[in-house]
Amino acid sequence: MRNKDKIKYKGLIYPNFKKILDKIFTSDSIRNYIYTTVFIKPKNYQISLIDKKDALYHKRVFMLKEKIFKGCFVQDVGNFEVIKSTSSFFIDKKLIDLCAAPGGKSILLHSLGFDVTAIDKSQKQLDKFKMNLKRLNIKLDIQKIDFLKRKINDKYNSILLDAPCSALGTFRRNPDVTIKVDPSKIIKHQKIQLEMLEKSLEILNNKGFLVYVVCSFHPFETIDVIDKIMRKHKNIKMHKIESNKMIKKQCGYFINPQTFEEIGGSDIFFVSVLEKIS
Repeated sequence: MRNKDKIKYKGLIYPNFKKILDKIFTSDSIRNYIYTTVFIKPKNYQISLIDKKDALYHKRVFMLKEKIFKGCFVQDVGNFEVIKSTSSFFIDKKLIDLCAAPGGKSILLHSLGFDVTAIDKSQKQLDKFKMNLKRLNIKLDIQKIDFLKRKINDKYNSILLDAPCSALGTFRRNPDVTIKVDPSKIIKHQKIQLEMLEKSLEILNNKGFLVYVVCSFHPFETIDVIDKIMRKHKNIKMHKIESNKMIKKQCGYFINPQTFEEIGGSDIFFVSVLEKIS
């Protein structure tokens, strides 16, 4: 257990923290689970590159204790679920991951048979990505690119946008995010998220799929972002995601951490699958 007295929740986000979560999770059971586990350090997970019978979940997820197993990489189980549940939409295996570093989603997609081009603007995060690839003996096309500033000439049928966000969905792992991120910063995040989605749609082919992901539950970064895109672009269709680990809301889905209670819970992610129909 963490020392509650050392976590200072007064100030910016926390007065609305429960109010915001309650908007997303209307079930008393889910709410009670979330609020009773806020001060419990979450379990860490590692994902195998190949299916294994002794895995905790879906033949890939293992607990991370003292060391990383050979052929595994660190990733939250909620993060894993997002990719597992949406990868089937990508009919074209040639995929671009627009905010890829430190690389967990790209590595998982590669293990599922995708030809991934991974771009990111952070050299520090890219260095971590490259270290993971070296340890796993994997080769990926990694490029240091600021997506919003660089012109992308190619077009794609498969795009993953794990957009920059407040990381509020990781509050069990990083409880200080509730006080480090103020509302004005979340509004700035939304501006960037919208800009990235707009540019993503520009390089998305007709009949192509775009998966939008953030590790946040704040409406400004999740349902509001997709709602604005859907209202502006009438040629965009949102698709249903088949997963019993998520709850459906307008414009997308949220990971329900209670569904992973038996193996230690998860972070909260939002995901929406968009198709450019014309």
